[in-house]
Formats: sequence, C-alpha cells, structure tokens
Amino acid sequence: MPYDKKPEMIIFDVGGTLFDDGPCKPIDGLSHLRLAASNPEVTDDNTLALLWDKYMNDISSLKSKSGVSLDMPLTAPLRYVSMKTGLRFDISTPEQEEIFDRYNSSRKVIDGIPELLDTLHSLSIRTAVISNNAMSSAGLSLALKSWIPDESFEFVLTSADILYCKPCKDIFLSALVYAGLEPSDCWYCGDGFVPDVIGSSGVGITPVLINTKAENELEINQVNGSEYITVNNWYALRNYILKIAE
Repeated sequence: MPYDKKPEMIIFDVGGTLFDDGPCKPIDGLSHLRLAASNPEVTDDNTLALLWDKYMNDISSLKSKSGVSLDMPLTAPLRYVSMKTGLRFDISTPEQEEIFDRYNSSRKVIDGIPELLDTLHSLSIRTAVISNNAMSSAGLSLALKSWIPDESFEFVLTSADILYCKPCKDIFLSALVYAGLEPSDCWYCGDGFVPDVIGSSGVGITPVLINTKAENELEINQVNGSEYITVNNWYALRNYILKIAE
C-alpha cells in the first residue's frame, strides 16, 4: 500500500491547500502595482482595471491541440497594462507578480500547514509545489516565502511555466523527473478531486485530498483502482506521517 510508508517527497498545491484566498479583486492588485512603479502618476487605477478587463475578455480559455487546458502567464496581462499606460518599474517582473498577488485578495495560511511543513523537514521528507497558477515559479516562490517564511520547498512548478494545467500528466511527470524520484516515492496534497486526485494518481503518485467537510479526520478511499488519503485538517496528516515514520 503506497500510503503506509514514509514518502520521499510531498508535493503541494497552493490555493485551497497552503492558502485560503478570498475572491480575487484585480483592481486592488493593480492599484498597489501602480504605486510600486517609478512613475505611478502616468495613469490611475480605473484605467488599469478597464485595460485588464478588456484584455481578459479578449483572451478566452486556452487549449492545446490535444485538448489540454493551458494557463496564460500572469506576466502577459501585467506587461500589457503597464506598457499600454506607460508605467515603468525598477523592480523585477517576479516582484511585480508578487505585489499583484499579495493585494488582489484576502489570504491566510491554512491551519496546520506550518506545523506539517516543520514536521516533514524534521523527518527529512522533501517538499515541493505544483500549482495551476498564472504566476511564474519565480513570482510564486516570492509569494510563498512572504507568507510562509520558514518554508523549504525544493522547487516550485506552475502551469504558467509550462502552460499545461493539472490534471495533465505532463506537469506531474516533469516534476518527478526533475526531482529524480519514482511516482511511488511521492505524495501530492491538494483540494481538488479532478486536478489533484485524478491528476496525480494518473501517474502513480499517492494523492492526499483535503476536504474540510469530510466526516473523519483521515480515511483511505479509492478511485479508478488507486488509493488516496482524505483528511479534513492538516494536523491529521501530520499525526499520520509521524506514526508511519516511527
């Protein structure tokens, strides 16, 4: 059974897994991004918001020829609205992404995540991130470090990096090759059944689904002949890992 031995690595989703984000309000992120420019006076928040909405309405959902969903990098609309208005920045593009991300929603780190990550580190279980996220890996890394200062993720891989979105197998397989690990060595923690459970189990990774409405703290379920773990809080997973690591 893949879940009854200590994994070599646990890979995490971001939204709904590491963070609990409220509704996205692009105008708030754009406003703070404008203030970070070297010439914020050249435009105003409403103009940025109108340009953002126009761009996002023009760019519909993207798919590959094989029908796989693709993610548009956040750098594209940010670059568009900044150049269209003449904004100039003395900070890097990843820093611009992080500012936009930091202020466009409310956010909190989900209960139990710091303790879980500390435990994994103490047990020498490697950690990483795979996220369906428009931010680049560099931008998301800055955001993760800002909210979880003690994190030690080996790498961050976003759909914006390679365009492929979960549950596409390629995003998981790329991470496995990069980490130098077999699927049986890894667990994947996420909050989405299709992108996270179906996606990771499809390449042989053991999925861990967080479902705060689940009746039991931890249970083993099955899908398509594969087993996965469901927890209703991260403390339950921490305790389970401590038990099997004994």
